[in-house]
Amino acid sequence: MTRKHIWLNLGGLIALIGLLGLFYWTSTGTRAVPALTESLKEKDSKVRVAAAQALAEIGPAANAAVPALLDQALHDPVLYAGTTAAGALRTIDLVAARKVMTAYLPALNDADVQARRKACAMLGSLGPVAKPAAPALIVALSDVDATIRMHAVGALGEIGIPASLVIPALTKALHDKAQPVRHRALSQFAFSIPPTESVLPHLKELTEDRDLSVAILAKSALNSPHRQTKDRASVYVTTLQMGRGANDYALHKLAQLGPEAAGAVPVVIPILKDGRPLHRYLAAEVLGAIGPGAKDAVPALTAALQDEDAVVRESVAEALRAITTADTSPRTTAPK
Repeated sequence: MTRKHIWLNLGGLIALIGLLGLFYWTSTGTRAVPALTESLKEKDSKVRVAAAQALAEIGPAANAAVPALLDQALHDPVLYAGTTAAGALRTIDLVAARKVMTAYLPALNDADVQARRKACAMLGSLGPVAKPAAPALIVALSDVDATIRMHAVGALGEIGIPASLVIPALTKALHDKAQPVRHRALSQFAFSIPPTESVLPHLKELTEDRDLSVAILAKSALNSPHRQTKDRASVYVTTLQMGRGANDYALHKLAQLGPEAAGAVPVVIPILKDGRPLHRYLAAEVLGAIGPGAKDAVPALTAALQDEDAVVRESVAEALRAITTADTSPRTTAPK
């Protein structure tokens, strides 16, 4: 090979590297948003799903894709494509995610079983952002159709908050007459929802269930890592301190722990200024769930009442009420 050929080959290689670099630059991060938004219109549902997942990874910077994602969440004929779009919205725009919630809530009462099933799936895909849907899903646990009850359990597990409503509802579902419902409820306590002391007797009872799969899962729930750590909150605090990669997961779990997570307050307060609205929302949810033990967060929460996201502001206001409002619940007095 002559020197000329060598230089020609080298020049071609450099040009190829340059083209690949240009392709990478235009197809990653915020630069990819226009192309990914267009991909949401593809006929192949797998392409629509992949595009929504990529936009979710980009986060708030993919705001331009919100109208297309909202349309996919509300109208896509393929359920998984719809739930993926809804899941992306919760990482990008909480107000848009709540629009999905509002649209699907009435379907929980639809006469058509498939419509009720889809509503459960869509609400669950919004995760903790669909907190206002928890009461309606708890009602759905009494649906005449066992499949709907099972999907309602799954949705409540994904939402996870407020724990004061979700945990008693899932505990009741542990004794549903249908095995798939009991199994799904057990799965929440085994892998997702930190079981409280009030749940333990029910889990122990189910270790003797005639259905072997239910009994095994009950034992797994009793031995869940959520219970093995004495100070469970410290695990999630460490996750927050290590970086933002799993912030939404750690904050979600802390919100489920409530007052037990009081030691996390100093770490959670700065997250009220995080760039991702989902993180700010969950930070407010954690502080509100802790209640009076989070009083040091009041100044930061007061400032956060000016947050640009309406859903975050709503959560912040609820947190302030939970922290600063004295207990006014009625007290019964023993007769003299």
